[in-house]
Amino acid sequence: MYRSPQPRRGFTLIELLVVISIIAVLIGLLLPAVQKVREAAARMKCQNNLKQFGLALHNYESNTGKLPPGGQGAVLPSPNPAGNTTTIVGTTWLVFILPQIEQGNVHKLYDFTQAYNSTTNLAVGGVSVPIFYCPSGAKLLSGNGSEVSSGVANFSTHYVGIMGPGSGTTNPQSGTAYTIQGGGGNGAYADPRVNGGMLGHYQNSFGIQGVVTFGDVLDGLSNTLMVAERSITPTTGQDAGYRSWVRGNNGGAGASKNINSTINGANLFYNGSTNFNDLSIASNHTGGANVLIGDGSVRFLTQSTDLNALLAASTISGKEILNLN
Repeated sequence: MYRSPQPRRGFTLIELLVVISIIAVLIGLLLPAVQKVREAAARMKCQNNLKQFGLALHNYESNTGKLPPGGQGAVLPSPNPAGNTTTIVGTTWLVFILPQIEQGNVHKLYDFTQAYNSTTNLAVGGVSVPIFYCPSGAKLLSGNGSEVSSGVANFSTHYVGIMGPGSGTTNPQSGTAYTIQGGGGNGAYADPRVNGGMLGHYQNSFGIQGVVTFGDVLDGLSNTLMVAERSITPTTGQDAGYRSWVRGNNGGAGASKNINSTINGANLFYNGSTNFNDLSIASNHTGGANVLIGDGSVRFLTQSTDLNALLAASTISGKEILNLN
C-alpha cells in the first residue's frame, strides 16, 4: 500500500536563532585565544629576528675585530681618494651586517664612497629586508620626505642599536656625563668610555675611541644591551620617528637610539625638535618589548623595568649592578 512521504521538518525560527546565538558565543570565546596564539607567534618571530642580529653582530666582530657603528655621522668615503678631507654622512649598523644576514647582494649595491642620502644609496633604502620588521608592528616607511627613491619613501626598521644613556648624540667619546637617578650605580659618569653603548654614534674625528670591541665591554656582554625593539605603531598625527634604514646620524640616527626613558615611556613619539635620538624602546607586544643582549641572548623586558636598570645596561663599562627583569 502506497504511503505518501512524511513532510520534512525544518528548523523553526527560534531554533535557528538559538543556533546562531550559540555559534556567536563560541566565536566570541575563540577569538581571544586565536589572538593570543597569533601574538605569541609574532613575539617569537620577533625574538628570532633579534637572535639572527646577535649572530650577525658576533660574526662581524669576529671577522673585523670591532663592532659596526650604530650610526655614522661625518665620515670619510671608503675607499677615500688620496688627499681628500671632505666627509660624508655615513650609514648604519644594519648596512654593515647585510652579508652576515644573507643579504650580501643588497650590501654590494651600497656605495660607501657616497653619503647615505645619495641617489644610489637611497635606492638601497628602498629595499625591504624581512628581518628588519616585527610581525606585530606595521611595516612603516620613512617619515622624512627627502628619503625617497623613484618617488617611493624608503623602508624603515623596527630594531635599533643602543648608542648609550643620556640624550642627544651619545658615543664612546661623548664626555657628557649622565646620572643614575635615586642614588643607584656610581653617580655621574664623565668617562667617555663609560658613556658609550655597544652600537654608538661614530665619526672620523673620534678616532680609535669611537670603535667598540667586545673587549671594551667591561660590564660583560651578558650585562649590556646591544639592540632593542622599536616597533610601535604611531597614532594619528604622531611621528614615531621611523626613518630610512640606511640613514646614519644625520642630525638624528635612523637605526640607533639612546636610553633616556622607560620602555613604552615618555619619548614614545618624536616631538619635532629635541628627542629624536632618545625615542624609547617600544613595541605592540603586550606590556613590554624584546631586546638583544651583548652575549647574543634575547629577553622580553616589561615596561615596568626600572629606568636606572636600563641606563646601567646601556653602558659598556659603567660597572653598575644590573637588575633587568
